[in-house]
Amino acid sequence: MIELRHVSKTFETKKLNVHAVKDVSLHIEAKEIFGVIGFSGAGKSTLIRCINLLERPTSGEIYVDGKNMGALNDKELRAMRKKIGMIFQHFNLMRSRTVFANVAFPLKDSGLNKQEVEAKVSELLQLVDLSDKRDAYPSELSGGQKQRVAIARALANDPKVLLCDEATSALDPQTTGSILKLLKEVNQRLGITIVLITHEMAVIKEICDRVAVMEDGAIQEEGNVVDIFAHPKAQVTKNFIHTTSSLSKIYEMIEKDSPITRIKNGQMLVHLKYGTSNTKEALLSHVSRELHVETSIIYGNVEVIHDAPLGDLVVILSGSKADIEQAITYFQNNGVAVEVMKS
Repeated sequence: MIELRHVSKTFETKKLNVHAVKDVSLHIEAKEIFGVIGFSGAGKSTLIRCINLLERPTSGEIYVDGKNMGALNDKELRAMRKKIGMIFQHFNLMRSRTVFANVAFPLKDSGLNKQEVEAKVSELLQLVDLSDKRDAYPSELSGGQKQRVAIARALANDPKVLLCDEATSALDPQTTGSILKLLKEVNQRLGITIVLITHEMAVIKEICDRVAVMEDGAIQEEGNVVDIFAHPKAQVTKNFIHTTSSLSKIYEMIEKDSPITRIKNGQMLVHLKYGTSNTKEALLSHVSRELHVETSIIYGNVEVIHDAPLGDLVVILSGSKADIEQAITYFQNNGVAVEVMKS
């Protein structure tokens, strides 16, 4: 559905040139939810705005539904943009218009008559669960309700693609969950390809099929969400994953020599990372029973991403040096990644 070929974007100023996007190539399949994550300044918002040419790339080509966006004339581009819906962090609703009028606004040149517009808007408001708010004004709505109106408005022209630029960043966690659930429903019911820009890894793991990690304008890592969480390669990806767990606190405790992470002679502090194939295995029990190594858990987390369980344990291993080394080999032979944090 979307293909980016060596896309770059440079903003020229009097003092210096800012290279916001650097040689990005991506393939986004039809009907998938594709996430782009990066910290502030990574270039992700510029990248998503290049897809519908709100920002024209300095170089490279962008294809949407088989059409080269850069080769379209103004009329063709306007028609193509109707098939690319977009929602923003701050909703961008017209304050002087009702909910109904906001959603109906993109239909003004659609050729639909009044009854058809009425039916279309009513259907969209029902989809986003706001039928009872059709005559309300944006000032009377909560943040989540405003974003639901924005989603309905973005769907008015039956787009094939929905671009979401930090769509949940201004919302509380509970409301974020409801909006993500709605986006997933839109994707499944309408078959719309969704590109979602965010700086929150929790958003990515909740609904995305695949993800690209951006830093300094470039893609650092790309892949299936489960694989990225289970086996992150780039340091920026590891940093993001740490933001969704308390694992980073363990490293802080080690630096501060906290009593919780303090070890004695004959002990080793290790981080065990479980994948989907071994979360059900009684590996710790085997190590204690058969290899004579005691395990004390000081941190544990198991989460399910797309029905795939992934886990982290930080444990203190106690025993002879040979037994501990044998235990580590046993973990590794059973698909558990082992990081020695302290020995």
